[in-house]
Amino acid sequence: MRGRLFFLLPAVLFLSVSCLDEMETTKSPQAAITSFTLGYYNVMVHDLDIHRKDTVVHRREGSYMFPFTIDQINNRIYNEDSLSYGSVINAVTTSVYGVGTIVYSYVDSPDSAYLWSSADSIDFVRGVLFRVASTDGSFLRTYTVDVNVRKVFPDSLVWSRPDTTGVPVMSGISAASRGDSVYFFGTDTLGTATVSFRNSKSGAWNGANAMTGLPAGWSNTVALFKDVFYTVCEGTLYGSEDGIAWNTVRTGIKGVFSQGTESDCFWAVSQDSNIIRTSDMSEWKTVQALPSGFPDSTGVVFSYPLATNKSITRSVLIGPSDDTLHTSVWTILSNDSVWSRVNTPADESISLPASGNIQAIRYDGALFALEEGAGSFRQSNDNGITWYYCDRYAYDYSSWNRYMQYPDGFKGYGSEFACVTDGKGSIWIMTDDGRVWRGAINRLIKR
Repeated sequence: MRGRLFFLLPAVLFLSVSCLDEMETTKSPQAAITSFTLGYYNVMVHDLDIHRKDTVVHRREGSYMFPFTIDQINNRIYNEDSLSYGSVINAVTTSVYGVGTIVYSYVDSPDSAYLWSSADSIDFVRGVLFRVASTDGSFLRTYTVDVNVRKVFPDSLVWSRPDTTGVPVMSGISAASRGDSVYFFGTDTLGTATVSFRNSKSGAWNGANAMTGLPAGWSNTVALFKDVFYTVCEGTLYGSEDGIAWNTVRTGIKGVFSQGTESDCFWAVSQDSNIIRTSDMSEWKTVQALPSGFPDSTGVVFSYPLATNKSITRSVLIGPSDDTLHTSVWTILSNDSVWSRVNTPADESISLPASGNIQAIRYDGALFALEEGAGSFRQSNDNGITWYYCDRYAYDYSSWNRYMQYPDGFKGYGSEFACVTDGKGSIWIMTDDGRVWRGAINRLIKR
């Protein structure tokens, strides 16, 4: 039970500041809080019930997950890592240790103080002050307590619709990201190879720009490697510094794969049906003969170090194949000699289907696939072996992110689109009717 105090300051505390300074320098402090922890509290979570209707549930959390810092110089107590979004902190117990008699009061009523007890439910929404009085009554210390709660849900994926002035309607869309800019390539309604790009900071589109130096009828994947764009047309590999003016790089190339992540190796398929690679666009190495079912003209490669050995890099290739039911997934380690096909799971619900258009990105440490006509992403946490549909309703604990949902207006879209991630933590989607979405998980946004 909480007892109310009308806290009266000892007369000695009304001494001049100089006297107080002298007292503090001539004796050790006898009033201090040395440990502060919140008890358990509820977190309001927006969810779906068994009937897939929006509902609110309460999850129980404890502040042992969020340590508090005690600033003894500025007399502040605060948590650097904010409590979960939706935390209810208007009636929370505390565990406090210190030297002296501990009381607390509210910022909106500082003259009324309460003798602290671990059983007290304290309303931190009002703002709270903790005071400690030395046992001899000669010293009083006041701490401001700030309980920080996240203002936004960190795992939510928030979408916006950027201004699309200057973005043309294009077919055969391909996307790439370089620095702070995203690029979309395609063929406009007049059959002209076109590129539009936008700097994430300036927010203005540059386009539509006619791509020069390519043969008529170009329509293919554009790949970025070491800040240079590459594409293939009629057996010739072309390169461009700006995405607009293109020049011949090499002949005898059938297809290239866009780079989903930065890599020191560029992969392609030669016209004599070999998988080849290069690190400088000058010297090319034949890796292996083209295996059955390997994508031979388009796809995306993701390269990243193994979690267990950073010196070894894994590359995952996702693209079309001879299997009309499933999208092809292949993998190779940097110390392997050939690509290996990832076996399709027997459970169709966790396989990656073949759709009219499927795109893939690597985001938040996982692979995500976007399917034509779908409503949310598919996620793979095991390098493309299994793919789980990111359903908003989870029957039990799952390792995939159920917040990875398509933006409204793109859900169920049944035509061409392209997708890419940028260096600021955002996902970009462009459809062949000229619409663009930008989305990001809150905790991944880079300012």
